[in-house]
Amino acid sequence: PDAAKPEDWDDEEDGEFEAPKIDNPKCESAPGCGEWKKPMKSNPAYKGKWYPPLIDNPNYKGIWKPQEIPNPDYFELERPDFEPVAAIGIEIWTMQDGILFDNFLIAKDEKTAESYRETTWKPKFEVEKEKQKAEDLAAGSDSSLTNFQKKVFDILYKIADLPIFSTYKLKIYDLIEKGEKQPNLSIGILVSIAVIVFTVIFKLIFGGKKKQARVEKEKTEVADTSNNQGSSGDNEEEKEKKEDAAAPRRRGGSRRET
Repeated sequence: PDAAKPEDWDDEEDGEFEAPKIDNPKCESAPGCGEWKKPMKSNPAYKGKWYPPLIDNPNYKGIWKPQEIPNPDYFELERPDFEPVAAIGIEIWTMQDGILFDNFLIAKDEKTAESYRETTWKPKFEVEKEKQKAEDLAAGSDSSLTNFQKKVFDILYKIADLPIFSTYKLKIYDLIEKGEKQPNLSIGILVSIAVIVFTVIFKLIFGGKKKQARVEKEKTEVADTSNNQGSSGDNEEEKEKKEDAAAPRRRGGSRRET
């Protein structure tokens, strides 16, 4: 209620000013606040949603079914009299090859078939089942080995991207790609990459010290040569001084002789 229009309010740009609204404190305890809605009360005469009335159809005969008439040629054969079975034909559609079928038995007595199953089929089935388990375990170990190889190759790719291996990066990439194409060469490839890594590390550790030693040797050699040159120069100066000192003595001696 005390809100006033700001001084910098522009009706053309900001639109018509509207004071902010606040909650009416009287509505917290008094009824009748908020949006008004018409009161509703139950209709005692309401009978629900209207539907058209239904009456029984005197001509309705139920769900239609095709009429059945007796077949004069129908008969049931209690004991079929077939000719002796000489072969069995199997028709199957598949996308795999190498499928074999065996263990076929045609008999009249169920007990004979059961005894044949227990004595002939079941022992063979147990052996084949154990063999299949062993093959599945071997396949599982091979798959885990390939997963391990993939992890190792991923680590080698990351190692090849390091700056210290920039000179050998392409060579390491070639070895890794060869290992991915020929998994049986993985051990040899790992050894080759390990040799490259140790070579780089060896150069980093010992290569710098050798250069420093060579520089120090060169410095010492230069210092020695400069010292030798200085000493030789001093020796020459001393010789010249001695010669100068000896020269007048010789002159004096020659005068005395004359």
